[in-house]
Amino acid sequence: MDGKLRNRLSVFLICTIISVIMWGMIKLSREYQIPVRFSVVPENLPGGKVMTANPDSVISITLKAKGLELYSRIFSTRSNTVTLSLDNIRLKREGDQYTGFLRTSGMLKAIEEQLPGGFEITAVDPDTLHFVFERSVRKRVGVTTRLSLDFSRQYQLYDSVQTDPDSIYISGRKEIIDTIRSVTTEWKTFDDLKEDISARLALITPRVWPPVYLSEDSVTVRLNVEKFTEASIEVPVNIRSGHGHVNYRTFPEKVTLTCRVALRDYNRVDPSLVTVVADLDKTVVSDSERVLVEVSRVPAFMKVIRIEPQKVEYLILK
Repeated sequence: MDGKLRNRLSVFLICTIISVIMWGMIKLSREYQIPVRFSVVPENLPGGKVMTANPDSVISITLKAKGLELYSRIFSTRSNTVTLSLDNIRLKREGDQYTGFLRTSGMLKAIEEQLPGGFEITAVDPDTLHFVFERSVRKRVGVTTRLSLDFSRQYQLYDSVQTDPDSIYISGRKEIIDTIRSVTTEWKTFDDLKEDISARLALITPRVWPPVYLSEDSVTVRLNVEKFTEASIEVPVNIRSGHGHVNYRTFPEKVTLTCRVALRDYNRVDPSLVTVVADLDKTVVSDSERVLVEVSRVPAFMKVIRIEPQKVEYLILK
């Protein structure tokens, strides 16, 4: 008895499933009309203008197609957007603003070309799209790089990071442009650096509304990498004092400087290029018998990393 009941139940379920499938196929094969919301993305804005308002940023398009096609469109993972060109829009000035409008009836062909095949547009709401503009201004701003640099042992940057171009033009609404001082590149990491690098990095457009526009979308970044070594030189200590009539002498009279230099500049290292001083006026104030040695002049290709000794004693000569 249980076996017959199970067989009957199985047959019933199979027939039900087949009926549902047939019903669905019939429904999906019919033509339907359904409104679908689309975001409007303007392009080709009037020259010298920036859009400050777009009240009609979403439109409802009534599509006619078979049920299966509509279903796939409505539940598609792609966002529903249409791009509309504003190159022929007529503007009317109202104070500092400019207003314009587009009739959607004249844009049906451009909209239809952006939809998958098999769709027919039967209606668009609203029938008029309004836009508000202001005069665009532009200024030149610097480019700031966002880099993470890791060097091989003994290697460093020979000079500062170079960008080409090092500045660009940015244009948009005056109130926004006035607040922007620079634009940044995308984040980039360079590991185990031991040779020169040149890379093209994208520029990040500031996230503001109304949007701003950059004259360049990327810049070339150059890194001059060089192997460095250490060099030691002896330099005489110069006395700095407000008492010109008094003679002093330091002990020791010379200090040893350890400098980091690029290999290409090693032969340029010369003690005469460096000046170290002992400021005795600071010692009088602190009532100390030893004075700190300071580097007052050193060429750009040398970096002093250590002074021995850091302090020297001084004697007053009579």
